[in-house]
Parts: sequence; structure tokens; C-alpha cells
Amino acid sequence: MPTRLTTLSRLPLSPCAAALGLLAFACDAGGSGSTGTGGARVPEDSATGGAAKPDRTGGTGDDAQLPPRDIVHTELALDLTARRGRATVTLARGTGPALFEVGDLRVEAVRTPDGETLPFTRPAPARLLVSAPTARTRLVFEYGFSKHGQFNGWDATPGLTFLWPAFCGNLFPCHSDPADGTTFTLSVGGVPDGQTAVYPREIPAPAPAYQIGLAVGDYAYTRLGETAAGTEIGLYTPPDGLETARTGAASLVGHFDWLETTVGPYLFGSKAASVSVDWGPGDFGGLEHHPYWHIDDGQMGDANTHAHEAAHGWFGGGVRIACWEDLVLSEGTVTYLAARAIEAVDGPEAGAAQWAQYEHDLGELVEGGDDTPAWLPETCNAIDLTTHPLWSLVTYYKGALFLRAVEETVGRGSLDAALAAFYRRHGGKAAARMQDLLDTLEAETGFDPGPLATRWLRETGLPAE
Repeated sequence: MPTRLTTLSRLPLSPCAAALGLLAFACDAGGSGSTGTGGARVPEDSATGGAAKPDRTGGTGDDAQLPPRDIVHTELALDLTARRGRATVTLARGTGPALFEVGDLRVEAVRTPDGETLPFTRPAPARLLVSAPTARTRLVFEYGFSKHGQFNGWDATPGLTFLWPAFCGNLFPCHSDPADGTTFTLSVGGVPDGQTAVYPREIPAPAPAYQIGLAVGDYAYTRLGETAAGTEIGLYTPPDGLETARTGAASLVGHFDWLETTVGPYLFGSKAASVSVDWGPGDFGGLEHHPYWHIDDGQMGDANTHAHEAAHGWFGGGVRIACWEDLVLSEGTVTYLAARAIEAVDGPEAGAAQWAQYEHDLGELVEGGDDTPAWLPETCNAIDLTTHPLWSLVTYYKGALFLRAVEETVGRGSLDAALAAFYRRHGGKAAARMQDLLDTLEAETGFDPGPLATRWLRETGLPAE
């Protein structure tokens, strides 16, 4: 964003507002539709239970010692009027019990696909343990879900989901661990009369649980164009928001094309779009719900927000972070890529203005005392990201400026080739840590980025140079 970093790696109410209340780079929305009981229009292609410290099983405390049974596919069917859901979850092969985050879901039954009822318990209020001692890989959950209004589940008033970073359990049984990659299919019923539900019918590559998104409103689709790889890019907006959105997304097709050409193929389908949502006052940015990422309506006119959220299709979505402590691998890399895409498509002057904005905003944050190390490699999922200082714009800016410092040392072409190699290795595959990126940079370029990473990411303040 030219005037501010807009990435919703902060919740847009109190936690987000307390953290500069401006940004949303980690957002993502849906892009498929559903026929509701009220005869909703369908696009053509289309509380309780707070966040806990996640672990590889999705549990906390004693239940966290259970061996992980990663979720590899999630098939969701939601009825928004009845607020009921069915989730068919496919687990990685293994034996023994399976633990899920279920937030405040009212789980009524767990069955096999052929109807066999399976026993389950709730070892903690927001956890559900399916205790059948079998090698079951598919489980069917029947449940009710609640309306939430604090950016932690389904909020029927603005008509949207907000699951980032660890609130997926308030909508479906899940693992909020960002390393746990699941593909999705989604169908939505109970859509109010005259409204359109925007969501992806499918997420075909492994994605973090928070990536699935849904928005309901008076939406119309506008096709912006197609990339050289054939990906259709568009907008979902209410009628009165189209003009502003067109301004902000004027170069979005070009930005997306640059990402596909420079980093690698897009993994989440043949169509992608920015979706306007109303998060209330504050203009907090966006959320990376690829292939249909959400952007607050107050930010739809901002080109950097569109570019940033689009770039999450490659880092944060395509490449999942292994631990919340590696947030900079997602947000810092995406902030860097957004500026690069803007420069490539909109020209050197636009790129220079974006970098100057990053530097200015970071300087103000550091001088104002809002400073933090941007990377915590010593631990993995030992923090609660919703309250930890790591969730800060400092992480975004320092990560971007670190990569620019690497670029200035090894050359732009060499850095681009290294990022592309890293994406080939991890995109849609095993999650990665920031150290994995540093190792790839050294292997591909011959330059050890460790000292730069220490100064930019592990220390406070700004590097002297």
C-alpha cells in the first residue's frame, strides 16, 4: 500500500487496532458460490473458543502429547441459516486416536462414511478426541456452529468468516497449526434471499486451515483480465464499491502475472479475485483467503493491499510456515514481493515510492518504541500470535528490507532464482521455516545471509548501514 502497510496479520478489532489498527496482509477469501434457501444469486464459478497456542496435534496441555494425525483433506457443507455443518475430514494414515480443535462447535456425532458411529470425548472445552482405536482415515462430523462478532469465526452481521490465525475450530473441526496442510471442498446453503455467497468450491493444493474463507453480500463479479499462464483475475464487490476497487486493482493482473512468471505457478485454481468485505471502521487491510482473498472495503482502492494479498498465494499459502515464530517467512516475503511487483508493472517511480513508504513507516515504529525481533527461530508454536509482539508491522517491513539487502548483495536475478527454487521445493509441499529460506539463499547464490538476517530479523532497532 502506498501510504500504509495493509495486511491483516492482526485482528481487526482490539488486538488489531492495538497493533497499529491499520493492516491486513494475511487475508484470503472465497470465490465460489452457493444457492441459498432464499434463492441467492450464485457466481458463475462459484462466541467463545479463543485462540490457544497450537501444536502439531492441535491440542494443548496433556493432550498435546498425542501423536499427530495430520489433516490432508476437508470437505465442508455449511448451512448459514440453520448454522449447521458437516465436515468430512481425511487424515494422514496412522493409527490411534485423533485430536481436533472444535472451538465452541456443538458436535452431535462423529461417524465413518458408511455410517458407523465413533466414540468421542472433549478432553478440553475446545478440543475433541475421536478415540476409536482404528486406522480410520475419514471421519464425518455433524455439528452446529455459532455466530461470532469478534473476528473469530462466522459473523452473520457483515456476512463473513474470520479464522486467522487460530479460530478455524469455531467453524469446523481442524488443526490451526500453520504447518498442517489440507485441501478443501466447500458448499454453502442457507444464503439469504438476494445475496451472493463468495467462496472457493475447491482449494486444490494443501493450505493452512485459516485459508478457507466465505463472504456473503450484494456481490457482483468483474473480470479484470487473464495472466499469460491463463489465470483469470477479478473483483467481487457491491455495486457502489466497484469504481474504487477498479482503481486499487488497476494493475492486479500484471502483478499476478509477475508473481507467476518470477516465483512459480499459482497452486489454487484457474481463477483468483479480491473480495470487498466490511470489517467496520479502521480500514485494516486484507486476509489471504486464496483464491478469493478478503480486503476491507476501506482498502479496496489501495494497490499495495491487492498486491500483498495476491502474493500470499505464493508465501503463507503456497509455502506454509512451519511455526508462528516464522511469520516473517510469510509476511516479510510477501511485503517484499508486493513492492517488486509494483515496480515491475507500474514502473521504477512507483516501486521507489513503495520502498520509501516501508522505510518511513518502519522508522516511525522503531522510534516510537513499537519494535520487536521479526523472527524467533529458537521455538516452534510456543507463542500465542494474537497477543505476542511478533505480530507487528515491524515483522512485515524488516522482512521485506532484509530481502532487499540480500538482493543488493547478490543481484536481483540471483535472488529471484533462489526464491523460485525455494517455492519449487516447498510450494504445496512440506511447510518451511525461515531458516530453510536462508539455507536455500546460500545454496543458490553462494552468499551466506545469516549475518544480515541477524541484524534485520533477530535484533531490535535498525541496522546501522
